[in-house]
Amino acid sequence: MQISFSTIGSGGSVSLDMNTAPPRDGSRRLSRTATLDGGAVITDGGVTDADRSFDFTAIQAPEDTLKTLWAMFQAEDLVHLSCPEGVFSGYLQRVKITASGVNISFMVHEKLT
Repeated sequence: MQISFSTIGSGGSVSLDMNTAPPRDGSRRLSRTATLDGGAVITDGGVTDADRSFDFTAIQAPEDTLKTLWAMFQAEDLVHLSCPEGVFSGYLQRVKITASGVNISFMVHEKLT
């Protein structure tokens, strides 16, 4: 599986080959408030892509790709992620580059397509 990150501000982009597809993960916007009678009121705000995060592990990439990815991470630009689930805007929350690969945590702002 391949994913791509791109930015609008700096114009950088990188494509990475992933070891595995990220698991599909999500959560509902729920809140619970205790009531005086010992019960509870639960408010369900539904599901939104803005509550999602993706964690990727990529096989080793070329050095110039890693430099571009690191520059994107440090620039704090809004980043677009293209993956099999769609195109998302969000932020690179964590990037860890090691000898065995690249670990990336991406926090979704919104789903574009």
